[in-house]
Amino acid sequence: MKKSVALTMCLLSLAGCVAGPDYRRPVTSAPASFSTTRQTDPANRIQQQIGQVNWWVIFNDPYLISLEEACLTSNQGLQAAVARTDQARAYSVVARSYSLPTIGANGSPGRYREARDRVNNAVPGAKPGTYSDFITSISLNYEIDAWGRVRRSIEAANSEQQASQADFETIRLSLASELAVDYFSLRAIDAQQRVLAETVKALKTSLDLTFLRYRNGLASKLDVQQAQTLLQSEQAHDVALGIGRRQFENAIAVLTGQSASEFSIPPRSLSGTPPPLNPGLPIDLLAHRPDIAERERTLAARSALIGVTRAEQLPAISLTGAAGFESVDAGTLFNWAGNRTFALGSGIAAPLFNAGRLKARVSAAEASYREAEADYRQNVLVAFGEVETQLSTLHLLADQALLQEAATESARQATRIALDRYRNGIESYLNVVTQQTVQLQNELAAVQIAGARYIATVNLIKALGGGWKDSQIYRPSPLPPA
Repeated sequence: MKKSVALTMCLLSLAGCVAGPDYRRPVTSAPASFSTTRQTDPANRIQQQIGQVNWWVIFNDPYLISLEEACLTSNQGLQAAVARTDQARAYSVVARSYSLPTIGANGSPGRYREARDRVNNAVPGAKPGTYSDFITSISLNYEIDAWGRVRRSIEAANSEQQASQADFETIRLSLASELAVDYFSLRAIDAQQRVLAETVKALKTSLDLTFLRYRNGLASKLDVQQAQTLLQSEQAHDVALGIGRRQFENAIAVLTGQSASEFSIPPRSLSGTPPPLNPGLPIDLLAHRPDIAERERTLAARSALIGVTRAEQLPAISLTGAAGFESVDAGTLFNWAGNRTFALGSGIAAPLFNAGRLKARVSAAEASYREAEADYRQNVLVAFGEVETQLSTLHLLADQALLQEAATESARQATRIALDRYRNGIESYLNVVTQQTVQLQNELAAVQIAGARYIATVNLIKALGGGWKDSQIYRPSPLPPA
């Protein structure tokens, strides 16, 4: 008995050994600051707001807020991501279960008749034996995690669960930003249609003036045709914008889980400028972007799987036990003095020959880790590049907006001058048409730039990983003691 206890204690002492490398997050270099360092919000108030899950509130647009809420509750792609997260959580529970003993209860009442000439019959020629046998027991099976295979499996499962959560947050951010981009694209079209409506109104007035001058012999038929051509061209342009608007409406309907045939958004032009953003420090991206977190957690899982495959090359040690009662009489089954039974045992199984299969599994796990590490480092570089791109875009668009505003005002003045000169018979109507066309192009360009600034702001929030404050990614599940 003492030898058995000593052997058991010796086996248990091996549980401190853990196969495989201990994971450490790769060190990645990051610039001290983004190259575009214009800080438009020193108080960092907006930066704190986009850290909230509902980052779209910074645009102060109730209609956008309602659409985003509908997307989060009804989008089927997001619901699928939730289901994947639940699966990963369940697999994590499965992995944990192997760190504890498996206990089962058994009961087997039976009635038996033995053959007369059976081999172990002590009395040759005796009558066949018939008897009842009642057995009840509790069994226990436990694998000693001598090499850390179970612990590494739990590490891998926990990391996969966190990667799944990061994938969910990546999809949520992607859907929310896609919806915001579609929404502001639609509002930009509304602004263009407003400009076209005002232009069409002015062109109708010009056509009436030209026709009146034609009737009075002060203008030619060509002037009337030119005025009418420009008017009809811009009316056709408005129809084309309506097609694009409907496409964005349909896309938003799908994102919010609604039927496109029953969905519409009332028109409203963009107003003002998007809120300024402080991008923070480049190093913050490593913690803020869920896609980076997903790859980092995947890398941690691949590291743990190296330990799992290495432990499979080592002996597996297990303990078994059972305790219960056995009797031929159900009435005396639970007699403690005479009918109790027990059994204790241990086992060890070691791989001797498997044609290199286990070694190849280790090599595959190590290669998988290197792949995940390269993917992680590449994703970090892509993230830095995306933020730099959107910052540059925003700043250049702000400069472009100022220049375009000046150009638009100049075009309006030129149109007024051309109309006055036409009324006074100094200029031909062709100059009026030319200036009206230039004015319209500049006004449309101005509202397009305004829409592009909103879209670039959304893309910057996405590049920064907006919505990180309430992240559940890095809340690790507790591991069992070693």
